[in-house]
Amino acid sequence: MDLQDLIKAGAANRKARQFRAAVDCYLRALALEPHHLQALKGLADAYRGVGDGKRCLETWDRFLALRPQVGSVQARVGDACRRLGLAERAAEHYHAALRHDPGDRHAWTGLGDLHQRERRPEAALACWERLLELDPRLLHIRTMAGNLCRKKLDFARAEHHFREALRQEADNVHAVFGLADALRGLGRFEEAAPYWDEMLKADGANKQVLCRAGDCYARLGNLTGAEALFRRALDQGYDRSALLGLARVHGLRGASADAVRCYEVILARNPGDSRTSQLLAQARAEAMAGGVES
Repeated sequence: MDLQDLIKAGAANRKARQFRAAVDCYLRALALEPHHLQALKGLADAYRGVGDGKRCLETWDRFLALRPQVGSVQARVGDACRRLGLAERAAEHYHAALRHDPGDRHAWTGLGDLHQRERRPEAALACWERLLELDPRLLHIRTMAGNLCRKKLDFARAEHHFREALRQEADNVHAVFGLADALRGLGRFEEAAPYWDEMLKADGANKQVLCRAGDCYARLGNLTGAEALFRRALDQGYDRSALLGLARVHGLRGASADAVRCYEVILARNPGDSRTSQLLAQARAEAMAGGVES
């Protein structure tokens, strides 16, 4: 096969996800023409396909030595570095890509993921929101931005992102959960309740959904509904959040002795839980004041 036939065969194999065959084609092509840029790009992608990150990066380095100004390749080299855990070098390549093209979505995506892995939520969020300026339709990025806002307790900003996500896909469970929890964080429990109802229909066995929906119901005074949700969570096994929620329901009903028992179960698992110790002491005092032995 001549050079062009080998390049075409490599591309066809990559498209068919026959990456080892593609590697062979590109290596044979490069044996004929060591500086062939298309063959180098194809070989790097084929190595990525077979999971050989080291050779993938080596091949991209060969490409950049010949054509360093190609911004789109800089972003892909950043990906190769990120997969190998070379965070600083990955960031350098992403920034190089963005100097070439400030609107390079591939580079913003990679840089955001890098920051998230490094536990730098503010930096990751800045990347996600820049991506959303470039393309507001990126639903996955929109929900990730909302979740980052939620984790840093910026619930108003989270609400915005989740509502935007639901405008694109009204039944997206990640956005429904996120919006319900953001409204819960903002203390807007009546608004949150219909979204928790929707989540219970979509994922009613999920302990986190059961506990947070239960908390919302309890705050709205639906103690029977809240108790049922907490008990459904506990039917699956020990759960601190469910026990705390159930204790709160007991407390609101004036059943302090029952609340005490819930707190004691938690402390039996984790004697160093200072917050639960405080709640237990308070419940015991209430039980004694009500003339009930704990």
